[in-house]
Amino acid sequence: MEKSARAPRRTAIQWQAIVEQQMKSGMTTTEFCKAEGIAYQSFMNWKKKLVVTDGRPTEHNDGFVELTEAFSSNEKNDSGWFIELDLAPGIQLRIAR
Repeated sequence: MEKSARAPRRTAIQWQAIVEQQMKSGMTTTEFCKAEGIAYQSFMNWKKKLVVTDGRPTEHNDGFVELTEAFSSNEKNDSGWFIELDLAPGIQLRIAR
């Protein structure tokens, strides 16, 4: 029984170029993967890891985000708190007490 050849391991930069190529191709993801001999599931996993910003995918960082106070100490209300998160362009989450 013959072993099937494994696809080469690609770096994040290589996947970034592949995602860009698919976006510019005008083909659907399925058509592109079939034409390029790329596993659809691998492509989709990497596409989800990459975040498109200004038309260029960049690797998404799942690390910590620094939170800072958005107001001065004289604006603080001792009876509660206020948290505002910018989740995506135009999407904000505000929690207050």
